[in-house]
Amino acid sequence: MKADLLKSYLKYRYKVLIFQFAILLLLWYLNRGHNSYIFDTTFFLILISREYYHFDDEQKKIKRLKAKGLTEQDLRNIEFVKKWKQYRESGLWRYCIRDGGIIAGAGLSLVISLIYFTIVPNGFKNIMADPGNMFSLIGYAYITGAVTGVIMYRILWWYNEKRFMRLTDPFNILFESKQASFNDQV
Repeated sequence: MKADLLKSYLKYRYKVLIFQFAILLLLWYLNRGHNSYIFDTTFFLILISREYYHFDDEQKKIKRLKAKGLTEQDLRNIEFVKKWKQYRESGLWRYCIRDGGIIAGAGLSLVISLIYFTIVPNGFKNIMADPGNMFSLIGYAYITGAVTGVIMYRILWWYNEKRFMRLTDPFNILFESKQASFNDQV
């Protein structure tokens, strides 16, 4: 029983496992002198063990979905349509400002700060020398992150709107594939 489960797990997740192993090799290559091989390998094995442990439940869920005539992609599409209806009702700018500017902007400001510290050799010393420098970095990083987040979420709005229309409009598939036109419908 366990051998069959392992075989089906490897067959189902081999692409993800190859990608994770490539990331592990990249981490080993980048951390050559830091002796973090044990930590990286342990983290990799814990990730795989967790996925394998939950794989049996995932297989049962897939069987229940197949019995209803659904796939995992159908379930993701249904959840997307429900969630996107709520976002559409709140509006474009609320989505861009709240989710893109505030939430994603905060995460992007951390990334921008980390990039600054890796690019500028004495960046941490310069920041700690004067509190004004620290507040300037925080302000500039957050403004940059917020603007980038708003732009990203504006592009995501267009992409998600297109996906929503494709999933909810019954004629959309026919018209995109050029199997029908509006002249045929009249």
